[in-house]
Amino acid sequence: MALTQVLKTYYNDQQMTDTNSLVNALMEKPEELSPIITHLAGREEKKFPLSFLTEGVGNTKSIDRFEYEYRVKTHEVNVRPVVASSGDGAGGSIFKVTFPDKWFIFPYTLVSQSGVLARIMSEPVPSAGGYEYSLKLVSPDQSVMPSDDVAAGALFGMLFASVGIDFSRGNASNWSAPGLVRSKIGTVRKSYHFSGNAKDYVAQFSLPTKQGSTTKLWMDYEEYRHMLRFKEECEMYYWYGQKTYGDNGVNEMLDENGQPVISGPGLFEQIINKDTYSTLTQSKIENVIGDLFYGMTDATDKQVTLYTGIGGAREFDKALRDYYGDATNGRYLQTTESKFITGSGRNLGITGYFTSYDHIDGHRVNVVKVPLFDHGPVAQASAKHPESGLPLESYRMTFVDQSSYDGENNLQMINKKGREMLRWAVAGSVVPKGFAESDTRASDIDGASVHMLKTAGILLRRFDTSLDLQCVAS
Repeated sequence: MALTQVLKTYYNDQQMTDTNSLVNALMEKPEELSPIITHLAGREEKKFPLSFLTEGVGNTKSIDRFEYEYRVKTHEVNVRPVVASSGDGAGGSIFKVTFPDKWFIFPYTLVSQSGVLARIMSEPVPSAGGYEYSLKLVSPDQSVMPSDDVAAGALFGMLFASVGIDFSRGNASNWSAPGLVRSKIGTVRKSYHFSGNAKDYVAQFSLPTKQGSTTKLWMDYEEYRHMLRFKEECEMYYWYGQKTYGDNGVNEMLDENGQPVISGPGLFEQIINKDTYSTLTQSKIENVIGDLFYGMTDATDKQVTLYTGIGGAREFDKALRDYYGDATNGRYLQTTESKFITGSGRNLGITGYFTSYDHIDGHRVNVVKVPLFDHGPVAQASAKHPESGLPLESYRMTFVDQSSYDGENNLQMINKKGREMLRWAVAGSVVPKGFAESDTRASDIDGASVHMLKTAGILLRRFDTSLDLQCVAS
C-alpha cells in the first residue's frame, strides 16, 4: 500500500468540495474506507496496533448479524490418566488399569509415562470411575510394570494396533469434532460538539487507490483529532472488552431505554492461557514461546506477536542481554562489527535493543509496543512497578498467535455490515464541513455536533495458542 499522508491546512471551497470529503466517502463505502483510515491512523499515531494488524491489513470480515459462530479444533490430547490399577504384569500375567473414559481402543498398544509398552487384550468394561482395561506387557524382558506408572494420575498414551497373523478383526478409530464457538459484536459510539465560531482548519489526506495512484480527500481537522480518539477508544474495547451476556447467550445489561447493551469479549477475555512473572528471564521466554508453538500443530505461516508496553519491552531486552551477554557461561556475544557500542574514545554510546526472538523451533516472535499499556486508563489506575515506577500494566506481555489456520488469519476483526464506520452530523447554526444535507439532522443550537459509531469485535479463532503474561513484581 502506498504511503498515506495527512496535511493540516485551511479550508478552500474552490478545492475542497463536498464530493471530495472523507466523511462522504465513509458514508458510501465504510467497509473500504475504514481499513484505510485504520492503516493511516496506525501509521500516523501508532496507538492502535491491534486495529492496524487486523482491519488495517485486511484481516477483517463484515457480517449481517450481531452474532457469529465458528468451529474450532484445539490440539488433540491422546493421553489419559490412571484412575486405579491392580496387578503388575509379572510373568506375563494380565493386569488391570482403569481410565476415566473409553478413549483407548482394543487391541491397541499403550505406552506408560516411563516408556513401558502394554497391549490391550480385550474390550474395556465399565467400572467405578471409568473403564477397566486388561493389559499385558509387550516385552518378555520387562519383568513388571513400574508401580509409579500405574499410580493414580500417571499418564498413558495410545500407539498402534498389533494383531494376530490370521483371522484378526477390524478395530476402530478415535475422532473428535471441532467445537462450536458463538460470540457477539458490540457497538461503540463517540460524539463531539462545537460552537458556531469553529475554526476553518481541515485535514487533507493523500490516500492510495486500487489503480496504484493516489487521491486527495479531506475532512474537518477537529473531527480528524476526534476520530483518532475514537480509534483509541475502539482499541481499548478490542483489548479490555468483556461480555455482557452469559454462557446461555442471554444479555444481562439494558440501557436507559430498555435496549440490550451488547458487548463482545475483548482479546484478554478470549485468551484462556494466563501466567505471571516478577522478573523475566530468557528461560521463561523460551519455555513460553516453545509451549505456544508446540500447540500450533495445524498452523501455516506460524507467527507469534508479543504485545507489550515500555516496561515489558525493557524486560524482554534485559532478559536476552543478561543471558547472551554473560561471559561467564560462554554465551557472550562476540561480533566483528559494533552492534551495541557506537563512537570511540571518551565519546561512546550504546544502541540496539532486542525487538524479536528467533526460537530454537525456527519461528520468530516480534515485539510490538501498545501505548495503551503505558498511558491508557487501565495503566493509569494500575499499581506501580517497585523499581521503575512505571505501571504494572506497562509490563504486561501478551503473546498472540497470528498464524493462519485453514487459510484464515487467527486474529481478525468482525464488523457489522454497513456499520463498519458510521458518521453523521446534527446541524445547528453551522453545518460541519463535508456533510451533505442528507447526512445532517436539524437543531436550534448555535453550533453543531458530529457522531461516530462502529459495530465490531475482535476474533481470536484459536484461543488456546496465545498467552496473557502479567507482571506481579512488588
